[in-house]
Amino acid sequence: MKIAPSVVAQNKNIDYKLTLKNSNNIESIEVLSRGDYYHKDEVTYTIQNKTILFTYNMQYLGEFIVKVNFTYKESNIICLYCLDDTMIKLRPIKGDLHMHSIYSDGKATPFAMALASLGAGMDFMSITDHDSYKGSLKAIEKVKQHNIDLLVLTGEEVSVGGKKDMSISQGNGHILSINANRSIQTQRKNTEKYEQELQDIVAVLKKEDIDKNINLQHYAKNIWVIAKIKEAEGISILAHPNWVYRDGKYHLHQAFYKEMLRSSQLDGVEVFGEEKVKEHNNMTHLTALQTKNEHKYLAPFANSDAHDSDHEIGDRFTIVFVKETSASNITTAIHAGLTCAVFKRENNEHQFIGKDEMAQYVYFLIKEYYPKHNSYKNRLAKLYIDQLLNNESFEKSISRVKLQLEKHTSTFFQN
Repeated sequence: MKIAPSVVAQNKNIDYKLTLKNSNNIESIEVLSRGDYYHKDEVTYTIQNKTILFTYNMQYLGEFIVKVNFTYKESNIICLYCLDDTMIKLRPIKGDLHMHSIYSDGKATPFAMALASLGAGMDFMSITDHDSYKGSLKAIEKVKQHNIDLLVLTGEEVSVGGKKDMSISQGNGHILSINANRSIQTQRKNTEKYEQELQDIVAVLKKEDIDKNINLQHYAKNIWVIAKIKEAEGISILAHPNWVYRDGKYHLHQAFYKEMLRSSQLDGVEVFGEEKVKEHNNMTHLTALQTKNEHKYLAPFANSDAHDSDHEIGDRFTIVFVKETSASNITTAIHAGLTCAVFKRENNEHQFIGKDEMAQYVYFLIKEYYPKHNSYKNRLAKLYIDQLLNNESFEKSISRVKLQLEKHTSTFFQN
């Protein structure tokens, strides 16, 4: 059973097209809201060329069901979703903003990581090599050169402590710099300027109400990195905040973590990350911030932290809601908190972190929209790889798959 559209606006008369293998012996068609236990309406319908047509105005937000009852067999149901006037104008895009290449400790080229991301259903991604901007630039260059249908953002995973060993950070942790127009690490090479800027930050922090357990000389490095990302018009995302490192301590001093959340300097927090730290990341303080509503809501992110093209890409990802796919629209959505972090478990179930209404919507999309979306993206990735390996144009096939994906999206969401 198929229906179009599947995502509609609240309090609007929507014309539905419902197709069944056999439209004979239909007794009735009902619409039920999953959120409102008592809601159930029977609709008037017509059948034209084996397509069932009906009009309905959904008054309840959230997931609802169209139920086709037959005279001689069990009912068929199909799920739809109702959005408010703001969300109906936005489209979900799927991305991964934390992975590594041969430009740091990764095992594959930036382009290989980009193609692997596309194969896993991503619409956007970023290479975030440790203290290196080059990998992301190389990925952007190659994707543009070969006209790959994937948005690649600049990225860098900044070791805030500034040590040569990226994993020994004096408790400062790591911060992802996304879509910045320059490298953060490069700006630390002018040691004299860097140290003076840190002292300037310390002077400001001394005037603020900072936790007494915080060493301002160390904490200033975190504020410096976030400030530099902001100056470069980028997005700052705190990476794996609850990572327990080899010495048995949290890689990020937890007082630093809470202070950064409290001061709302960051743009987002990684709540699901690399496999070795996923259990600890589930302890994120983000939910407490949302519930208490004391501070700015920070966008939640799930990222693979992949170090190879076959290393967990697709197991963790973030859904962002935008008007259309572009770097500027992604930035706007992140600032508005329009993200939902998703962790795919081994049994093909999913865990979500995001605002309640958004997480419920993403759950629906994972079930109903993304299976086909991912299949088309995976097919595109294979065609691009075949094209590169064979040095032969597969443009007709690529165009056909792109059109199929566009049709899937345009029929799924109310225009």
